[in-house]
Amino acid sequence: AIAAARRGVKVILVHDRPIVGGNASGEVRMWIRGASTAFPEYREGGILEEIASDNIRYNPSMNFSLWDGVLYNKVTAEKNICLLLNTSCTSATEKDGKIVGISAWQLTSYTRFRIYADYFADCTGDCIFAESTAAEYRQGRESRAEFGESFAPEKSDRKTMGNSCLLQARETDSPVKFTPPPFAYKFSDEEFAHRLDVSQRAIELRYQNFWWIELGGEGDALRDAEKYNRELIARCFGVWDYIKNSGRFAAENWELDWVGFLAGKRETRRYAGDYTLTQNDILSARPFPDEVAYGGWSMDDHNPLGMATKEPPNIHYPVENPYPIPYRCLYSKNISNLFFAGRNISVTHMALSSTRVMATCAAAGQAAGTACALAVKYGISPREVGGH
Repeated sequence: AIAAARRGVKVILVHDRPIVGGNASGEVRMWIRGASTAFPEYREGGILEEIASDNIRYNPSMNFSLWDGVLYNKVTAEKNICLLLNTSCTSATEKDGKIVGISAWQLTSYTRFRIYADYFADCTGDCIFAESTAAEYRQGRESRAEFGESFAPEKSDRKTMGNSCLLQARETDSPVKFTPPPFAYKFSDEEFAHRLDVSQRAIELRYQNFWWIELGGEGDALRDAEKYNRELIARCFGVWDYIKNSGRFAAENWELDWVGFLAGKRETRRYAGDYTLTQNDILSARPFPDEVAYGGWSMDDHNPLGMATKEPPNIHYPVENPYPIPYRCLYSKNISNLFFAGRNISVTHMALSSTRVMATCAAAGQAAGTACALAVKYGISPREVGGH
């Protein structure tokens, strides 16, 4: 949105939460990761680097509420952006292979909106326009044979990576008691042993963000999000109950400081673009003539069972070099005015296990916004922008 607005495009940013930032916001609190995590000599620049610099200035203690303010300022400072918070897209109207307009509902003001535009960008991660248009998309894991991906399952399925609710704790200078609420999940020693080493009393709580409190990959992480949210909240409190009260950990002086009541999603649906990025593209880091962004996070594939499995919660397939993402992954192959950026770009499940992290999503988002400005300038389709 910022990239397009700075190039003179009038933008309406529709967001269904009270604060911007998605999985990086104060509601979810996932740390921003990308190519620079594995390759310190590389760094995602542009608008994301601006935001990181602003955060150092305005939020030196790295407080999540102040971080939300940094992100809010970055959006509201752009005169070409109309920001609609607490507003959900309820449907889209398609005509002749183009999206004409969308309907939206703002919960706080009880206002219904009808929004018309020449171009649309779906950065929800969930492919919301797939609900009411013919936009092609993928869901689940491709078979090993479809794209020749050696890490993919032998047969395709509808399984995805799950959702997670995070928690944060802080260390105090005296013992703190914890009484679990009645809804808290009660973990057995056997269950918990598959997520933290119960033989080690001294666990580094200050470096934990409990990403492994995960569910939803075996079912429908989108349609059943609220069901999984309730289960995840129960497990968050159950995890802390076990850490505090099982007697296995030296956590006497630690206090539960925050619990996320909004689950962060890893994977739901992915649009089909003119090109689909695969595992082989990522591992080879092969160049593209239209590369517009880079990734470099490992192929971090989570077990669909989440906390319900005794197997490792995820498998990291190392990425040897930062890899390019082509522009053709950022627009729809069959809806002529639809861009997308985020975890719903045109990639396979295996490629998504790397591209889904937020610094990579931000780089793709800046590219999509810039491409939209070119589309406006020349009066052309997203596909035709590739010629400029």
